[in-house]
Amino acid sequence: MLSIEPRSYVLVSACRNEEAYIEGLVSAIAAQTARPVRWIIVDDGSTDATYVRAEELSRNLSFLQIVKMPGGRPRSFASQVFAAQHGYEVLKGLQFDFIGFLDADIRVEPDYYERLIGFLESDSTLGLCGGAVLDQYGDHLENIRRGSEDFHVPGGVQFFRRNVFEQIGGYVPIEGGGQDTIADVMAMMHGWKIRVFPELEALHLRPDGFARDHMLRRGIKWGRKFYLLGYHPIFYLGQCVRRLGQRPWILCSVCQLLGFAIASVKGETRPVSKEFVRFLRKVQMRRLRLAALGHHERNRKPILPQPRNAQ
Repeated sequence: MLSIEPRSYVLVSACRNEEAYIEGLVSAIAAQTARPVRWIIVDDGSTDATYVRAEELSRNLSFLQIVKMPGGRPRSFASQVFAAQHGYEVLKGLQFDFIGFLDADIRVEPDYYERLIGFLESDSTLGLCGGAVLDQYGDHLENIRRGSEDFHVPGGVQFFRRNVFEQIGGYVPIEGGGQDTIADVMAMMHGWKIRVFPELEALHLRPDGFARDHMLRRGIKWGRKFYLLGYHPIFYLGQCVRRLGQRPWILCSVCQLLGFAIASVKGETRPVSKEFVRFLRKVQMRRLRLAALGHHERNRKPILPQPRNAQ
């Protein structure tokens, strides 16, 4: 009886100043029951020992390759995108079926990628997926993305069919962030389903990232980001209200609404097309209607185009 070869995948991790996290990251992937064909760690201008330590750790892992990002850019979401895209360029000559992007401060269970591939193989219309990201704080875990499983896969764990990632043109670099949301929407616009699987948990060790801004400044930046992505004002208001109970209580949501309002009044130019905004808002308003009716999102009627080129 012939055995079926498992589908193959590659990984990219864009890292800058991740000395404290790099060993745990490598250990998590080395422990995978289904290892990647190749894993590229792109050092994006680290000033600590990230690159040196990653090089040391790679010596015992034939599938791990450490590269340096050419040129120098200040730390930003756009810089991270350029590094991720550079990793893809290094990999694109290889044969593989899936490509994943994994942040250095994310930890996954040993069967994580084996199970993700299983989900993709069981549904030919699924183009992008990932596990549920749980933010780890000192005294508790939070899943602030609960309820968005069919509409948003967090960027730190996005896992694509190769043809889907190439079909959407990879990631779009935006200084304020949001490249993961753009990837989500672009995949759906091309007729693919996206999905976060709650049973697959991904632990986020640094939920506050490198942010050192005052809460007001940081909240305004976040609100501006979602305006630039084209979020419907009513939907975004609902998102902020829903998060009033998350720490820091009330203040974070109020600051984000303020940032959204300021960008709206200024009429700032969006980096996405009008078609993109129309599609995103159509999805968001249907979600609100279903929530108002008390329907579970998994039972909704499809509003997305029929899948094309599913493999």
